[in-house]
Amino acid sequence: MTDFYPGLAVVTGAGSGIGRGTAKALAELGAEVMVADINFATAKETVALIRSAGGVAYPYALDVADTDALETFGAYVRDNHGVPDVVVNNAGIVVGGAFLDVPLDDLRRIIDINLMAMVHGCRIFGAQMVARGAGGHLVNVSSMAAFAPVRFVTPYSISKAAVKHFSETLRAELAGQNIGVTVVCPGLIATNLAATASVSSVTADQIDIGKQGVAKGMSVLGMHPDKAGHKIVAAIAANEAVKTLRPEAWLGYRIARALPRTTRTALRIVSGPELERVARVVIDHPAAIDFAKRAVDRMPRRRGLQTYWVPPDSGVAPQPMKIVES
Repeated sequence: MTDFYPGLAVVTGAGSGIGRGTAKALAELGAEVMVADINFATAKETVALIRSAGGVAYPYALDVADTDALETFGAYVRDNHGVPDVVVNNAGIVVGGAFLDVPLDDLRRIIDINLMAMVHGCRIFGAQMVARGAGGHLVNVSSMAAFAPVRFVTPYSISKAAVKHFSETLRAELAGQNIGVTVVCPGLIATNLAATASVSSVTADQIDIGKQGVAKGMSVLGMHPDKAGHKIVAAIAANEAVKTLRPEAWLGYRIARALPRTTRTALRIVSGPELERVARVVIDHPAAIDFAKRAVDRMPRRRGLQTYWVPPDSGVAPQPMKIVES
C-alpha cells in the first residue's frame, strides 16, 4: 500500500456507503477523485469530507442507468481531468419479493443499474485506459448474492452474479493491456442500500418498517464503510481478482464453490416456503404493524454513521446529468 498511488480515480455511487468509503480511502493515498452519485447533495457531502481532510475531489450528479449520460461523463472526465487510473463501479439498488410478482419496470431498472451500468462503465473507461497504453484498474462491486441463491432476491442475485462473472471474464481479456479487474463481494456493510429498495408482495407500511429496520440493523451489525473502502483499495493495490470483505462472504464463497449442492439445499431450507408461511401469518396480523413500528423505533443505530432509510433530497434539479466543480 505504501507504494500504491491511485492517481485519478472515478467512483460511482460515492454519495454514501461503500462508494463513499472507497472514495475517501483513495483520496487518502493522494488520488484526485471524481465523486459521482445520482444524489448530488450526498455527492457534495463526500467531496466536503475529502477536502476537509486535505484531499482533492469533485462532485457529479449522474444516473448510471442513463447510458448517454455515462458516455458524456466519461468524455468529460477524460477531456478535463485525464484518463482515470482507477474506476470503481459501485452504484446499486435492491429489488426483492416473489420473482413472478416483480414489476417489469423494477426488473429492468435493477439490471440497468446493477449490471449494465458496470458493463458500460468498464467499456467506456476501459477503452480510455487501453488507448492511453499505461494500464489501470477497474473495480465492480458485486455481492454475496452472486453465489448465495436465496429466495425473494432473485432480481438482485441475477444482476450480482452476472457482475461477478463479467468481471472475471473481463480480467482475462484485459490482462494483456496491464489493466486489472477486481470484483468485490462485500458481505454485510453498514450502507443505506435499503433506502432505494423496492419489494413486491408486501404493503407500503410493511416495506417502510422493513427499510427502517434493515437500515438500523445494518448500521449496528455491518462493517463500517470506511473500513470496507480501505479493504477495496488494498485489493486494487494487490490486483486481486475476487475480494470478499467480511467473514460470511469469505466463507460463503468458498463453501459455494466446494459444495454447490449443499449450499443450494441449505439456503432453500433457510428461505423456504414453510418459513414464509409462518412469517406471513405474523406480518399480516392486524397487530403486527403497530408492534413492528414500536420495535423498530426502539432499535439502536450506530452513531456518527451516515444512516437513512428514506432517500434524502437530491439537491439538484431532475435531469440526466449535471456537472459542478465547486
